[in-house]
Amino acid sequence: MSEDLQERKQRHLDICLDRSISVESGKTGLSEITIPHRALPEIDTDSISIGTSFLGFTLKRPVMISCMTGGTEEGRSLNRMLAGIAGDAGLAIGTGSLRVMLRHPETRSHFELKKLAPDVPVLANIGAAQLVEYSPETLIEAVRSIGADGLFVHLNPAQELFQNDGDRDFAGWFSGFRNLLDKADFPVLAKETGAGIPPVEGLKLLKLGVSFIDVAGSGGTDWVAVEAIRKDTGGQSAAESFRNWGYPTADLLMAYRQITRAGGDAGEMVSDKIIASGGLRTPRDFAVGLACGATLGAAALPFIRAASEGGPDAVSEYINELEIGIRAAIVLSGASTLEDFRRINLRTSTLLAARAEELAEEALENRDEI
Repeated sequence: MSEDLQERKQRHLDICLDRSISVESGKTGLSEITIPHRALPEIDTDSISIGTSFLGFTLKRPVMISCMTGGTEEGRSLNRMLAGIAGDAGLAIGTGSLRVMLRHPETRSHFELKKLAPDVPVLANIGAAQLVEYSPETLIEAVRSIGADGLFVHLNPAQELFQNDGDRDFAGWFSGFRNLLDKADFPVLAKETGAGIPPVEGLKLLKLGVSFIDVAGSGGTDWVAVEAIRKDTGGQSAAESFRNWGYPTADLLMAYRQITRAGGDAGEMVSDKIIASGGLRTPRDFAVGLACGATLGAAALPFIRAASEGGPDAVSEYINELEIGIRAAIVLSGASTLEDFRRINLRTSTLLAARAEELAEEALENRDEI
């Protein structure tokens, strides 16, 4: 008998909020990226605007509270708190997976965040497996029913493989994207859940019509590790051995940046279509992600932990720290605008540069298939 979906979501939340449990694995690689320092920046910090455009909305800060869980009372409370704060602070926000709502319609209020954040983009969220399980019409109606401004489709094959009763058949995911995009009249975005979307697949999705790629690399919440912790039957050792599976966030960001700088059709496709996430925690992490060319820096775990442990004040303090750090990085780099900051030259380790180049070349060599 399959486990109850709502019980699974609550257990996920409990594990992620328990600081005594290690759910973050590996390194993001962001420390290998150096923003150039200018000792004479000649810039008035107060003149710097970090507002940005995203999906037709003007955000006060280039930050997104990424997709959380849903379907439990605790998750509902935390998500609604974060939505209200996102609306006031001018941040984008994502919902938990609509799969819970589709199976348990009584949880709809857990996902109706738009009324709490009417002036910022609220993005619904669904797993790629549900692109095959449900018709495009059903998914579109679900998004519309909660008033969301778009839909994130999350790719999580590694998590599914080690999840009790997880999906094992990944055939049809790409066709599912195509079918949905053919009928959706709202933006569809793609994200991973901690293993990353390499450019060879990211370009393929962008060409299909996906609006943004959230790289969601490794170094942050490790969902294979979360599933290993949950296991009470066979497979725990196998799951533990796959901790830190995937591409470090920095490798992906620098690879997409290389493609953008190479120009051509692929460069135009990628430019301004990347979201940085996967282990972004500190203000410097967010700043580095933006310096790599990302439109937004995104995270989930630090926001939901702040909400759970300290309430609205703790979340607002964290957002304020992010703003201070992003502004500082822009000024210290000598850039006068956020747009200029996204285009500055960066220094990286030799190994990171080589890894990113390999990923970029793989995508460009396969451009005819894209």
